[in-house]
Amino acid sequence: MNLAMANTVIPSVMDNDRKLAVGWFCNADFKEVCGRHLGRIREVFFAWPGVLSCRPAPEYTPELRARQIDDLRWARENGIELDTLFNCNCYGDLAISPELADFVGRVLREMDAEGLLPETVTTTSPFIATVLRQRFPQVKIRLSVNQRVHGSVGFEPIIGLFDSFYASRERHRETEWLKGMADWAHAHGKTIGIQANSGCLRQCPYQTFHDNLHGHNRIAQSKVGEGFGFSVFICKENYAQGRYEDFLRSTWLRPEDLPLYEPFVDVVKLATRRHPFPEMIVDAYATRSFDGNLADLMDARHVFPRSFRNAAFDAKKPLWDDVRECPRANDCSHCGRCAALMEEVFS
Repeated sequence: MNLAMANTVIPSVMDNDRKLAVGWFCNADFKEVCGRHLGRIREVFFAWPGVLSCRPAPEYTPELRARQIDDLRWARENGIELDTLFNCNCYGDLAISPELADFVGRVLREMDAEGLLPETVTTTSPFIATVLRQRFPQVKIRLSVNQRVHGSVGFEPIIGLFDSFYASRERHRETEWLKGMADWAHAHGKTIGIQANSGCLRQCPYQTFHDNLHGHNRIAQSKVGEGFGFSVFICKENYAQGRYEDFLRSTWLRPEDLPLYEPFVDVVKLATRRHPFPEMIVDAYATRSFDGNLADLMDARHVFPRSFRNAAFDAKKPLWDDVRECPRANDCSHCGRCAALMEEVFS
């Protein structure tokens, strides 16, 4: 790390605060953005060129592939671990096949040849996890957040197959639950992670359908859907009808609230891979501070007619705490607290 980059690291943050996982992005300077927060970033997660994941992949020209490899080497040189993704929800007829097993092995050997064999592989597929256990026992395996497992009952049957688990987004705001899950995980030699900036609706009824499309040509299929008046983005349709309170009912975490959650988890995932302003997300969550519209931090990034002013949440902390930790968040009774908070923070 050069001296100029070292001088940009936030001085109040200690090395033992390295909890953030940043998705590799190519629409901003990855090294410059991450370099100023080395004391906070634990991992970079990414799909290798040619691997489908739950985000549309960029067009991997030789130049872009070389740039990704260079960025990943820089990350490893600076103590940032690598987490590669096989997290599609659909592999079609190849879901259990020698072809998929060999493909996974070929990809990891290709990464190893570049000196980039990852510490972790995150996957939705128990078959891929099984192949990794057999062929790459030195690699840690993490269950993807896209599997939506809500607690230890769901983790127990696969406890021998995975080393770490992303908890379901629907429970990310529940600090007492996270503490219990952390205790359970550590007692079994496992670790737990959460995602900080999901812009999805809580319990999104389209999520599995939407994720499955990423195993195919989602962009082309979305265009076909438009001909039927159909969109896979139910969140956007929901907000277009003025249901902005649902943004408050979602599962994202404010940057300022991270200290409430980080003691119980080993990794906090930042969705930055396809966001138009990944540097905004990294800066906000690395410093645990953001002065702006909270909707701008989310993936997907929603454009509302007004702003959810992050600073306004502090002035209404008791009400925000009630909304954030609502025991009925997954079975909303529309008690009026979200509506009351929205009157104060949405302007």
